[in-house]
Amino acid sequence: MQQRTRPASKERPSADLCVAPTRAIEVAQNARADRGRRARRLPYVAAGATAAAGYGAWGLSELAQLAAGPAGEVVVSTGTAGLCAAALGILRLHRGSVIPTLWRRRLWTAGASAASWVTAASAVGPVSWPMTAALVVGTAAASASWLRAHEVPTPPSLALPGQPIEKPARLAAADENPGVLLVRRWTENIAADGKPVPGSLLTDRVDLPHAIRWTVQTIPGSTSFSAMFAQRDRIAAGLRWGSARVLLEPSDVDESAAVLTVITKDILKDGIAYTGPRYRDGVIELGPFADGSGWSEYVAVDGVGCRNGMATGEPGSGKSAFLEAVAMGLKSSGEWVVLFGDGDPEGGSSPLLNNLADWPAAGPQQILQQLQALEAALIVRGMLKPTLTAGPDGTPIPITDPTTQIPVRELRPSRRFPAIKWILDELHRLSADPWLTERRFIPRLEQLVRIGRKYGIVVLTGSQSLLAPDYGNSTPLRGYLAARNLYAFRNGNKSEKAVVSGLEIAPSVLPPGGGYAFSTGSGRLAMLRVAWSPDMARHADGLPTTALDPDTELAIARFRPAAEADPATAFAEQTAKLAVWRAQQGAGAVPAATVPLDAGPTALPAAAGLAGLAVPSALTAANVIPIHRPATSAAPATSAAVEAGPDLEALSSSQQSVVEALRAGHQRTGAIAAQTGLRLPAVSKALSALADLGLAERVAHGNWVPAGAIADPAVQSS
Repeated sequence: MQQRTRPASKERPSADLCVAPTRAIEVAQNARADRGRRARRLPYVAAGATAAAGYGAWGLSELAQLAAGPAGEVVVSTGTAGLCAAALGILRLHRGSVIPTLWRRRLWTAGASAASWVTAASAVGPVSWPMTAALVVGTAAASASWLRAHEVPTPPSLALPGQPIEKPARLAAADENPGVLLVRRWTENIAADGKPVPGSLLTDRVDLPHAIRWTVQTIPGSTSFSAMFAQRDRIAAGLRWGSARVLLEPSDVDESAAVLTVITKDILKDGIAYTGPRYRDGVIELGPFADGSGWSEYVAVDGVGCRNGMATGEPGSGKSAFLEAVAMGLKSSGEWVVLFGDGDPEGGSSPLLNNLADWPAAGPQQILQQLQALEAALIVRGMLKPTLTAGPDGTPIPITDPTTQIPVRELRPSRRFPAIKWILDELHRLSADPWLTERRFIPRLEQLVRIGRKYGIVVLTGSQSLLAPDYGNSTPLRGYLAARNLYAFRNGNKSEKAVVSGLEIAPSVLPPGGGYAFSTGSGRLAMLRVAWSPDMARHADGLPTTALDPDTELAIARFRPAAEADPATAFAEQTAKLAVWRAQQGAGAVPAATVPLDAGPTALPAAAGLAGLAVPSALTAANVIPIHRPATSAAPATSAAVEAGPDLEALSSSQQSVVEALRAGHQRTGAIAAQTGLRLPAVSKALSALADLGLAERVAHGNWVPAGAIADPAVQSS
C-alpha cells in the first residue's frame, strides 16, 4: 500500500511522465480499432453460423427420414422452422432495445432471411449450388452497409514532445482515401466523449463525383439536427476541412439523424460559365451546388402562384449577375414581362438589364412611376381575374359559361396573360430616399408584394444587406420577399444571418470571388455558385418580346413612356449632361470641397446661373441648364438674367428642336415629331428631359407646352 501511495516521480524516471499520457491515448485508440475489427467480423460469423445450422438441420432431417420415412423429414423441417422463429422472437424480446434504431429493421430482415435459408436447407440440403449462391449473395447484400459504417479507424502515430511524428505506411494509405481519413477524424474528434456529437456514427456512405456523403446517426434522444447544425463550425474543425466544403443537412425521415456531405473536389473555384437561359416549368436554374449533385433554382411560379424574391450581398458579390440571369430566364419563356428599376439615378447598376427589360427606369421619380403603373395594373387585374377560368394546361382563359366554369384562384403566367416581374436593384438607396419616403414608397411596395402574387405581379429586389434599414425598417416586406426565393451572397458583416430551411446561416463564411450564395429555392443548406460569363449580353439577343394583355397594357400606358430612346440618343443626352456640368465648373461653381458630404441633392450649392431654379430631389446640378450671363460678371444672377432664358446651346440637338417646336405652338407629340423630323421615341425622351429641367410641362397625355405657359390666359382659353 505504501508503494502505491508514493509519488510517481519516485517510482519512474522523469521521461515516463511524458510517455504515460501518450500511451493512454494510444491504448484507447487501439481499443476503438479492435472494436471496429470485431464489428466487421460479425457478418462473416453470422454467415458461418447460418451455414452450420443449415447443415445440422439437414443432417437431422436425413436421420429422421432413415428412421421414420418421409414423415420424419417433415417433422424435422417443421421443427426447424419453429425453432428459428422462436429464436428470433427471443432475441427481439431480450436484445431488441440494445440494437441501434438505424440497424433494427436491417438486422431483423437479415435474421428472417437466415432462418428461411436454414429451414429450406433442412428440406432440400445446403450443398446444391443454388443454396450456396443464395447464402453468399445474401450475406454480401446484407453486410455491405454494415461494413461501410464500421470502417476500422486508423490511430495516428504518437511521439514524445520534441520528437518528429513519423507517418506509418497505413496512415499514408488512408490519406490517399479521403473517406477513410474523414471517418477516422470523425471518430476521434467529433464522436468521442466530450466532442461535438458524442456517440455518433457515419453510415450509408455514398461516393459522389466530387464529394462523399454519409448519414450521421446519433443516439436517439441525445441531440437533434438543430443542435448538430449549431456545432457545424466545430464539426468542420474536427474534420480539419474548410467550413464552406462541409455540408450538414437534415434527414427526411429521422430528426436525430443528419446528412453529412464533404466536398473533396472544389468544382466552383474556377467559376461556372453561363451558357444561356434555363427556364423549365416555372423554375430558373442558376448554378450548381458545391457537391455537384444538382443546380440551385429560382422558383418563378409554383403551385400557389407567382413568387417574389430577394438577393442580398456586398458590392461585387454577384447580385447583378443573378438578377440578369433571372431576367433572361423569364424573358426566354415568352410568359413574363420584365420591368427594371435601378436605385442608381444614372442607371449604372446593370447596363444589360437596362437593354433587356421591357421597361427600364432609374432614379426615384421614374421608379415611382413604375410603382403607380403596377398599382393600376393590380386594380384592373382584380376586375379581370373573376372573368377567367383555368384552361386545360392550368393557364387562364376567358369564361364562356359562368354557370359551370369556376374563376381562377390566381393568374398564372401564360402567353395570353403574361405575368410581370418588377426587378428593383439598389433597394437600400430607394428605401432611404426622402422624396420617396414622403410618398410612402415602402408601405406601397409592401402592399404590392403582399397581394400581387394572386394577380401575376411580383417583385425581385437586390440590396446590400439583410438588415431591416435596407427595407425601410419593414420586416414584413423583407419576410415576404424572402419567403420562397432568398439568395444570400457573401457579406463580410458577421452579424447578418440568412434563414435557410428554418436555420440561420452567416453569409460571411462564403468564399470571396463573386457568385457564391446560399438559397432557399432548392430547399438545401448547401453552398452554390451562380453561373456567369463576361459575354452574358450575347445570350440576350433573340429573346422574345412579350406583350401584355390589352387591359393591363391600357392600365399602365399613362404612366409608361411612349417609347424608349435608342442607344445613340441616350448616349448623346448623357454626353450633353456631362458637358453642362463641365461648363458649370468653368463658370465659377462652388468648389466641391465646400459642399457638405451629407447635404443631399436638395442642398446643392447655387452654382453660377442656378439662382431661382428649383432642383428636384432626384436630380443634381448636372441636370440643370444654367442661366446665361456674361462670363466676366461675378455678380449673382438678376431678374434680367433670368428673363434672358435658358442657354439652348447646352441642350442636345434633339432637345433644342423640341423646345423650338413647343415655342412655335406645337403641343402634341405627333405634331412635334412631324415638325422636327425626329422619331416619336426621341421626342418623348426629349420632352421628359425638358420637364425634369423645368423647360416643359405636360397638360394631358401626349400634350405638352413650354414651362410657364399653363398660367398664360391664351393657353388656358385654347
